[in-house]
Amino acid sequence: MRKIVAANTVSQLVGKGLSAIATFVVTLLIARQLGASGYGDFVKITTYVAFFYLLADFGINAVYLQQAESRTSWPSLVCIRTIGGLLLIACALGIVTLLPGTRTAGYTSFVRLGILLYSPTILFQAWITTGNAVFQKRLRYDFAAWAIFFGSLVTVGLLWALLFVWQVPAVTGALLALVAGSVVTAATTIYFAFRLHPFAIPHISGADIRRLFLPSIPLGITLLFNLVYFRADSVVLTLTRPTAEVGVYGLAYKVFEVVLVFPTFFMNAVYPFMVKEQHVNLKKIFTNSFLFLLVTSLASLLILWFTAPALTLVKSDFAPSISALRVLSLGLPFFFVTSATMWVLVALKKQSALAVIYGVSMIVNIIGNILLVPIYGFMAAAWLTGISEGLVLVLSGFVLVQSFSLSKK
Repeated sequence: MRKIVAANTVSQLVGKGLSAIATFVVTLLIARQLGASGYGDFVKITTYVAFFYLLADFGINAVYLQQAESRTSWPSLVCIRTIGGLLLIACALGIVTLLPGTRTAGYTSFVRLGILLYSPTILFQAWITTGNAVFQKRLRYDFAAWAIFFGSLVTVGLLWALLFVWQVPAVTGALLALVAGSVVTAATTIYFAFRLHPFAIPHISGADIRRLFLPSIPLGITLLFNLVYFRADSVVLTLTRPTAEVGVYGLAYKVFEVVLVFPTFFMNAVYPFMVKEQHVNLKKIFTNSFLFLLVTSLASLLILWFTAPALTLVKSDFAPSISALRVLSLGLPFFFVTSATMWVLVALKKQSALAVIYGVSMIVNIIGNILLVPIYGFMAAAWLTGISEGLVLVLSGFVLVQSFSLSKK
């Protein structure tokens, strides 16, 4: 088990490392050319669209993994995600027209046009998520790494051509390059997924929809609550603070998000084993995962804390990002270990309890952002991020202790 978990975690990290390099190149070029304010518009666009990425998952992958092997689940999953992705694009474009914005602040005409250009990646991300369900079930994340490699290569190459050969405006060029890279990653992902899964023409079965979608609703709501409180600070910053602050906080948050992929990838590899185990072995797997993630989070915290000043190498405008990144890094232990508590509760089929936990945290986070961010700016958002995840850890830990205690009786 340890070798399989390690191999698949490394495969995901390699893939994310390649993606992170591509993202870093995009970030560096945009930030250096446009400064904090111009980068702020880019953050508004990508953050808004990314809000819908997790909705494309809606917890269906976890349900897919819990079910027995079926020749009809995979084709139905492809169709559900395709239809869902198209509906989410329509929702994203409809909602943005209702959000406030002036010529210089909020969701400006330029930002809305950027969202229109970038919104197709919602569908491509839905396909990538669908392919990852097969990779996770078969524990073949090396295929995911190859898909990301090809997509990242296209993103970086096209971005260089758009900016320095065809001299397309920086934000527009970055969005076009990211869309093209997303297309290549999605196409490669689906190709590899069909290599692992018996080929069948994608179709929709009413029984498969009920079997896949209905059990995923509690977890989907949980992920929605998690996403809302994870992105609420960016929305409040966009609506109440100068665009430059959005850029300053966005750069710090981008680095923070890169580190957060480790517990996600680690638990992606561990979760299939959690699904198969009974309470005794499940508790052992959870304990080992918890301790490993805790130690790793402390090491990551120290690395981020001491390397944060490097953000000024991008441009002097981003000096305030140092404090924001250091405050965000203090929440890393919470984020790392709640990844373990969350997925063990999913394995125990406690999705309803998770929905309540993340619902409470979301309410606390939103109220805090609305009250404090307009006054104290991005530093308040950074502190609230860690506090909200700490609340999740306390509540999920309480439910988990009760669940394991009941299993002994």
